[in-house]
Amino acid sequence: MGASIKQEQTWLFKAVAAVLIGGAPVWMVLLIGDLTDRRDGWPIFLRSNSLVVPFLELAIILITMAAGFSPFQAIRQLPRLTKIAVALWIAVSAVISFQQGNDYLSAIIGFLKLFLAGLFLLALVELRRASQDKLFATIWFSIGCAVPAYILLWSVQIAITGTAGEEWVIQIPGVNNVRHVGHFAFAGFFAGLACLVTFRDYANAFCRWCVPVFFASTALGLALWTGSRGPTLAVIAGMMLVILLGTGLRRQLCLFFASSALIATVVVAYLPIPHPIYGISGATGIADSRADASHDESSGRLTLWIESIEKIKQKPVFGWGVGQFSQFGPTDTLGLLHPHNFPLQILFQGGVLSFLLSILIVIPALRCWSWPELQGIGLSGTGSVAGIIVYSMYDGTLYFSYPIMIFLLAIATSIRPSSDPAPIGKIYPI
Repeated sequence: MGASIKQEQTWLFKAVAAVLIGGAPVWMVLLIGDLTDRRDGWPIFLRSNSLVVPFLELAIILITMAAGFSPFQAIRQLPRLTKIAVALWIAVSAVISFQQGNDYLSAIIGFLKLFLAGLFLLALVELRRASQDKLFATIWFSIGCAVPAYILLWSVQIAITGTAGEEWVIQIPGVNNVRHVGHFAFAGFFAGLACLVTFRDYANAFCRWCVPVFFASTALGLALWTGSRGPTLAVIAGMMLVILLGTGLRRQLCLFFASSALIATVVVAYLPIPHPIYGISGATGIADSRADASHDESSGRLTLWIESIEKIKQKPVFGWGVGQFSQFGPTDTLGLLHPHNFPLQILFQGGVLSFLLSILIVIPALRCWSWPELQGIGLSGTGSVAGIIVYSMYDGTLYFSYPIMIFLLAIATSIRPSSDPAPIGKIYPI
């Protein structure tokens, strides 16, 4: 009797974690009822601030705590340099954000989301130590399933609202702009890669090959059809690293990437393009360069980056504060939430001091957690980390809650599992 209860708890824990984390794109639509053409009130506040994802992270934290995870113990186990750097960053950033900033709500939301993201990462690291590969393979499989499910919900929304004209750019379920769908596309592709690595020894060809390629080609097709360059570049960069590091798997990895890219390209080439920025021409920058003389292949990013650097020079040491870019950013792009470049985002918010503290927070912690792991599913996690870093150099990827969650999941996936299960594994042998 005891053994069966144990197995039931294990299955339940995996299912809940996979549904909450993996199904985030679906929850971002369903939890705020975003299948209509209504664009005001409480739903738009939740969607604009990506608040569904922090709620999901909080749920995972609480569930993991019920299984024996202690955030206080996890924090105590962090390297001393990391803890000192975190304390300094919080103190300095809070003073700057609330003393000279005037968008207090954005600052509060920003700090709360960062706090939950930090605890979420600690919970994932604990789960990685306890579960080895099994739980994380389940979560990535769920992410792969979520992308086709999101496409289905988007189709339902189009049928309900009768999307037309410029609505194709902004009337997107769960997000504010069609290019933000690229976050789901990126996650879905690397979910396919995680499944390829996980299922490589399966005798069943459907699991070993068809499922990974379906996930990857569907996700890459979504990126190409929506004209999203960021996830396309990220996929290429991540796969190049994985192929370079994947000794013994290179032929399989190359065939996987080539098959997924070919299927996605052929399918998208025959799909109708509802707006000029959609399609392969949008994903390659051709649409922007041909639009008019005021556009370039970077969609105005070069101008935004140059002007953001000028604003950073005005407050180089401490920055302008968390969540203040829309108020104090470049005049020509006033209202944008981020500079579409992660290093510039850190420098704008917290200056050189914040940039240095971020390095002191991250590097000791990763060394303590034995990162990266280049075997098994850890290889796909490492590729995902590299891809998101590349993505963040071109877009505001690590400003939004969903790609941050995937980034943290990728880091936890690429941490070398402990040979001795963590205490949480004694309650849930996952």
